Amino acid sequence: MPHAPAAGGHHLLADFWVGDAEPLRWKGTWETLLPEACRAAGATVLGARFHQFQPEGVTGIVLLAESHASVHTWPEAGLVTLDVFTCGALDAAAIVETVRQRLAPVRERVTAVARGDVAQPEAAAARIPTRPYSAPRRA
Repeated sequence: MPHAPAAGGHHLLADFWVGDAEPLRWKGTWETLLPEACRAAGATVLGARFHQFQPEGVTGIVLLAESHASVHTWPEAGLVTLDVFTCGALDAAAIVETVRQRLAPVRERVTAVARGDVAQPEAAAARIPTRPYSAPRRA
């Protein structure tokens, strides 16, 4: 019996502190930068939505056929956070690297999380059933 393809992917959470907070202030920067970073990595961009905070700062998401990339900025702290989740052969790190090169962070923290079968390849190979999550009941 053939095995089903692995389900899941790679999830990167990146925190970049920058010396020049100007790119963090305005929606227009991210409406261009994040979709371009996704396309450069080979992603299929399905859509994007960004919001300009007042007086400054941005939140946004790029919806990908391969999952998503999102951003939230705090210009007053020189901080941008990225959340990039990709499945299949798409390299989440390539998206993060494009943003890193553009922003030239002075400090960073990147956390990688393997999701689904990527985290448990033995489950994919054997298709071990997993228990669904059920929230604790309130008394």
